[in-house]
Amino acid sequence: MTYAFTFDSSACSGCKACQEACKDKNNLPVGVMWRRVVEVSGGEWVGGGSFAKIGDSNQFERPAPTIWENSVFAYNLSIACNHCEHPKCAGVCPTDAYVHRPDGIVYIDPDKCMGCGYCSWACPYNAPRYNPDLGQMAKCNFCFDNIDAGLPPSCVAACPMRVLNFVEVSALPKEHRDNVSEVEGRMLWEIPATEHPFPLPNNSRTEPHLAVKPHRAMSNSLEKVIGNSEEIRPKKQKSETSLVAFTLLAQMSAGMAWAGLWMTDTIPLIQYLLIGVSLAIGGFFSFAHLGAKRNAWRAPFHLKKSWLSREILTAGLFGASWFAGIFVPEIKWVTALLGAAFVYSMAKVYRLHVMPAWDTWRTTTGFFVTAALLGQSVMNVLLGGGRLDWGVVAVLLVVELAMILSAKPKARWSVTSLRVGLSAAAMLEAAILLFASNRSGVCASSFLFLLVVMEEVIGRVMFYEALHGKPL
Repeated sequence: MTYAFTFDSSACSGCKACQEACKDKNNLPVGVMWRRVVEVSGGEWVGGGSFAKIGDSNQFERPAPTIWENSVFAYNLSIACNHCEHPKCAGVCPTDAYVHRPDGIVYIDPDKCMGCGYCSWACPYNAPRYNPDLGQMAKCNFCFDNIDAGLPPSCVAACPMRVLNFVEVSALPKEHRDNVSEVEGRMLWEIPATEHPFPLPNNSRTEPHLAVKPHRAMSNSLEKVIGNSEEIRPKKQKSETSLVAFTLLAQMSAGMAWAGLWMTDTIPLIQYLLIGVSLAIGGFFSFAHLGAKRNAWRAPFHLKKSWLSREILTAGLFGASWFAGIFVPEIKWVTALLGAAFVYSMAKVYRLHVMPAWDTWRTTTGFFVTAALLGQSVMNVLLGGGRLDWGVVAVLLVVELAMILSAKPKARWSVTSLRVGLSAAAMLEAAILLFASNRSGVCASSFLFLLVVMEEVIGRVMFYEALHGKPL
């Protein structure tokens, strides 16, 4: 027995009783909504006329009557967690906090969730929401306490138009699942991608348990917009600032390990210690990002599916190898390899199908270029690099600049131009240092490192801005 929500968009009045009932039943704080009624609209009025002035007088003449025509439309879509057959949120959760009941209901175990927010990134429907009062992720649980008591979910019970309901998937007639051409209410995974009602994503890999009877406006070719974005978006979203610091510091730490292997046989102790310091500070920012830090110890427990768990494991192995290298310098090549595995795992965390801006080779390549560029630059400052070392920095800057200019879609040009300018300035100074007689000047090297850091910070902030482009 598996449950699914059904929704008749053609008859929904948009009263939002379902939305309010959900908030009331689950005692959700302001700005946190598990069920959202999305208002979609579009179209325009054309025709009509205006009054024309007669000569220099103050008199006006009325134009000939004009017929006004319109293509205006609007419909509502009530959306919550769809309790998918293959929930992506459960697969990526590092603490394995998601419970998938035999009846298809998916809910979050608060005793395991550490509030990292990764499940929300991976969900095509943006169903998991951060609850700032609890410091944890939360979402629709199908009111399984009501279900167990033989009652409907609170949102279903509150709908005055009876357009929101729930059914057992097995109870649907076979023709309702196989003959999609003759059925008005269809399971979403049986609808071709081009027919998915806006703003639901075309991604059906999760096989959502949701059947929608479409509004006639859903099938038109006109541009559609969400009219209440400010209402359905979370009021208090988790900030990604700490993740900007974590990813850059952690990648710089790995890059320093590579640069040390490339530049010298033995890294002086002080410089070597800075590799671990960078990793530790980055780890602190990562820990600070969590809402429920008490459950952070569970993070490496979902290695089978979660790349975030694998990232944490490789970070630990990288740190352990670095520490061992203090006493056994000969294993620095092992540390460098584990650093590469760490950066690769970090990139895989962001290769999510529901985030097209991240799910590209540019993410993986960009993370490795950033690690190498930051690591090489800071080690050049600490060790005083020669001609070849500044040449490596220049080459890395050229590669990154090419990636910036060839990126599609283009980011805000005002920010992109600033980043391009910083990259160009850094390349120019790297070229000067490459051919200058005093290549190890601390001031010049430090200024170049500062340019690189500023450029990378801007790039990473722009990287996380892609999160705000999700329609739901």
